[in-house]
Amino acid sequence: MKRHTILPTLLLSLTTSFAVPASAQTLPSATVATAPASPAPNDTVILKLSGQWPDGCVPEASRTTLAQEGSLLRVTFNYSGLTGPCTAAVTPWSLDVNAGKLAEGSYTVDVAVLWTLMPVKTIGTGAFTVAPLPESTVWLPGFAATGDTYSLASTLTAFNNADNAATVTYLGAWDALGESTTPAPVELAAQAAGILDSRPLRAGQAVQMLSLTAPRRVALRATLERLEKVPEGLPKVPEALGRLELPVFTELFPAGSTAVAGDVSLSALECASGPEARRRVNITLFNAGTESATFGVSATSTMTGPGGGGPEYAYEVPAKSVVQFNAISLQGLPVCDAGGAWFRITGDQPFLAYVSTVRPENLPGVLPYEIFPARADR
Repeated sequence: MKRHTILPTLLLSLTTSFAVPASAQTLPSATVATAPASPAPNDTVILKLSGQWPDGCVPEASRTTLAQEGSLLRVTFNYSGLTGPCTAAVTPWSLDVNAGKLAEGSYTVDVAVLWTLMPVKTIGTGAFTVAPLPESTVWLPGFAATGDTYSLASTLTAFNNADNAATVTYLGAWDALGESTTPAPVELAAQAAGILDSRPLRAGQAVQMLSLTAPRRVALRATLERLEKVPEGLPKVPEALGRLELPVFTELFPAGSTAVAGDVSLSALECASGPEARRRVNITLFNAGTESATFGVSATSTMTGPGGGGPEYAYEVPAKSVVQFNAISLQGLPVCDAGGAWFRITGDQPFLAYVSTVRPENLPGVLPYEIFPARADR
């Protein structure tokens, strides 16, 4: 009985050890991607094909055809009549196939190979959708102020990284007096950059909040620039004395939520000196709600751990308004602690906020500003 049991087991073991690997049975293989990954109408769609080939004669453009049958794109590699040696090793391959500009809709890609005296064999499939680019809404501050020897001005530049024209549409503008004039839409040509003016402000206002919407392939950069003040009548272009990034917000903080901005850290010399030697700390609060908002602002030292911090100060902002509170009280706030302080900002209306600092202007050539956008990261 033992011999009858062992022999079938031995035969099964031998059969298994000489079986063809499953991976070899699926070659050749093809996967499908597109560039751009989410194409829009009028985009040139490139089919990014790749996979494994059973030998060294991998697909190339000279033996590749593309045929469109409605929403089906059929890519065929023609190996019929192929002559010449091929290396025997399994070889990775990739190939770009230009599908041109496609109308809006859903598409299926079928990748096949044709061998001599054999039917066409599908070796991979894929699918993608051509759809208009989704719009994204952002909020960002605009700024303009003139001093005795310099001026400050915000600049918003954009680059349209799509193959078709894009429109940037302003949804609104607000300052300390409430809703202001909304700027006109801006057209951007394909693969072109432009300046979107964020400087025009109502008389007597230095800060505003702007909201705009743009296709997702439009990149935006907002900056605050310090410009040399040129005396009236002098034929000279103002020299830029430095720029820093302004925050670009992608969503409002919900009413009742807390956002944080930091870390704000005064130097040891500032903290050892009197208040006149310290930088000024400002907080800018945008109330996007339809009612007056109360904001609670406190600061937590990085050294005290959870729950640590100083007193909470209250600020009132009218509905649909943005107010910059300059030189806020730092009494009890741990901005002189090692590592600085994180500001905690809570509002009872939908809001945005950022903290900024201004150094005493006693260091020539140093841009004396810092900006700390509020965040609600989990």
